[in-house]
Amino acid sequence: MKKFLYLSFLIFLLLFSSIVAYLSTIGIETSKFNNLIVKSIKDNNPRVEIELEKIKIKLDIKKIQLFLSTENPKIIYQNVKIPITEIKIYTKINTFLNSKIQINQILFKVEKFKTKDIKKIAIRIKPSNFKTYLLNNINGGEVEKAFFDLNTNKNFNIVNYKAGGTIKKINAKITSDVKINNISFNFKIDNNLTLINSINAKYEGVLVSNGSIDIQRKKEIEIKGKFNSQFNLKEDQLNKFFLKEKFFKENKIKTKGSLIHDFNLKINNNFKITDYNYKSSGNISQSQIILKNHFKSKFIKKTIKKILFENVKLKIIFNKKNKNLLLFNGLYSFNDLNYQKFEVNHNLNKKNQNYLINLDLAENIFFEEINFQTGLKKISNIKVEYSPKNKKFNFKTIYFTEGKNIISVKDLVLNRKKVIEKLSSIKIQTFDKNQENNNFIINFEDTISILGDKYDSTNLLKLMSSPGESSLLKNFSKEVEIQIKNLITESKIPLSNFNLIGSIEKGKFNKISAKSEFSEDKYLDISLKKDPNNKKILDVYSDFPQALISGFKFFEGIKDGKLLYNSEFDETSSVSKLTIEDFKVIKAPAFATLLALADLGGVTDLLKGQGMSFDILQIDLKENENVTTIKEILALGPSVSLHMEGYIEKKTGLVSLSGTLVPAKMLNSLVSKIPVVGGILVGDKVGEGVFGVSFKMKGLPRNIKTTVNPVKTITPRFITRALEKIKKN
Repeated sequence: MKKFLYLSFLIFLLLFSSIVAYLSTIGIETSKFNNLIVKSIKDNNPRVEIELEKIKIKLDIKKIQLFLSTENPKIIYQNVKIPITEIKIYTKINTFLNSKIQINQILFKVEKFKTKDIKKIAIRIKPSNFKTYLLNNINGGEVEKAFFDLNTNKNFNIVNYKAGGTIKKINAKITSDVKINNISFNFKIDNNLTLINSINAKYEGVLVSNGSIDIQRKKEIEIKGKFNSQFNLKEDQLNKFFLKEKFFKENKIKTKGSLIHDFNLKINNNFKITDYNYKSSGNISQSQIILKNHFKSKFIKKTIKKILFENVKLKIIFNKKNKNLLLFNGLYSFNDLNYQKFEVNHNLNKKNQNYLINLDLAENIFFEEINFQTGLKKISNIKVEYSPKNKKFNFKTIYFTEGKNIISVKDLVLNRKKVIEKLSSIKIQTFDKNQENNNFIINFEDTISILGDKYDSTNLLKLMSSPGESSLLKNFSKEVEIQIKNLITESKIPLSNFNLIGSIEKGKFNKISAKSEFSEDKYLDISLKKDPNNKKILDVYSDFPQALISGFKFFEGIKDGKLLYNSEFDETSSVSKLTIEDFKVIKAPAFATLLALADLGGVTDLLKGQGMSFDILQIDLKENENVTTIKEILALGPSVSLHMEGYIEKKTGLVSLSGTLVPAKMLNSLVSKIPVVGGILVGDKVGEGVFGVSFKMKGLPRNIKTTVNPVKTITPRFITRALEKIKKN
């Protein structure tokens, strides 16, 4: 009996095992349950039309459930054929044995499911943001392959799900102007997690590759992602990226490079962003900006028409903690050559923006006010800490260096018109041929004070008397005090103990009283004041004329004498008079040809180095924004006298001058011997005459033509002016 029971148990176990093995591997193929499955599905969703081939009944040992599977079922929903290649339907064994099917789980695979067909089905989905976006913003492409694992309750409602697959070449409209094309990616989804990888896309010259996004649904939705981008953008494409930026519309810009992006995001149940962090880094291999409005600066001699960049390293950080950063550094150039290093660090804080800029400069920089110029082959550097506030340019520090040369500016504020509104201090130390030519500090407090050891005043007189444009300091009206131990002039004649007190009004001097010493009993006095008509009057007296006029070629070679200068001017015009008394001309190449025709003896003295003496030189000028009118140049000397007048156009540089050189003593003495007539024409003094050399000079700079008439009767006006001066002296 025991043997029978034992044998029966073994047979049952073997039979059961065989059935289980058969059902779990091969299964039973039948069409008996087709109608039952179709009816069960249609009862839950009448819009579904379904036709099934033979069904295999198999056993899932792990789940201890039967599942029905078939391949290539014909399923139509909303008149759209759903391209399902395989489907599995799980049901409990007890319900199946009772000829009932209670679906617990559905697994199916889809291939080549077009986006346009998905949108037709989505019409029946309940209203949602996803549905709206899918219908209005997604087109093209397909679900290349996908699987879906749906767990359902007895009412056929989905309680859990899993899905995964590959989507290819979808086009998405992000905004009305931003459309991303050829989006492809792989995905895996369940109730708590969404994984998207192998993301590739294209947008206006930007290629996105190797992207991935992880979405976890916990108390908050956490999104993490990264992707690579390569870009080759031209002006039209950049305009779409920066629609509100005027700079990109006005100038021609193109750029090429690659970036790596990394981001994470937290969103609460109300879909509000609670935390975010974005990082991007990479390389901009080439960029070019062609400026519509060429950049011109009084400090840079060359006009800047374009800016080029190479091998620029870029780093960007955005986060909720507001520890934002934009950092880029690399090489730049204004002329396709001489690439120099640069670095820009920007905190990207909207309320409190701050820039740190570090530039090497190959351009020739010139500061006229201090007569400083960088070397042609030397590299200078500028470091700037800058922040825009209230539509103003706020420079905390500007630090310029070239070798031993240093210019430091603190707390500078410019308005949109680039006029200074605030300035704390300027410190300057510069060298000319290794010799210090500037060393002083300017402090802007209640009074503007300038203190130091040296100042190069080569351009001082020209700057003070020039009508010019509005000053950078037009918002300043303060008292001014200057104490400089040593001043350098164009002639290199030293000036010591320069002291000035005065005032400026809207950036322009309206009062000056200044004194300085050349040597013992040799002085320089400068005075500036306003007249009742609100015009400024500048008076300058110098015991060494060369200290002030040696920068002008017309005065080249003047030695000794005393200088008096008077100028009455306003913002648009000036009337000036320069007088130099008792001086000599040591060398004057520009006049040598003309003088040779008038007085061979005088030229001989000049070329021997003894100098040609003059009693007086007087120049009367009238100047406006268009032309400099030379009302009269009169020079009287024992060997030769000169009278000249004309004009110089400012815009074109056209020169037009005419004049007369009074003849030498030998020629005039012949005329003076003529009875009665000679006395009337020549006069009693040697050097007065009626014959002279007439000349004209006209043309553009470097192309001025000179014509000479060797013998001509001089005009009565010349005689009158000469006699006036002689009698006065």
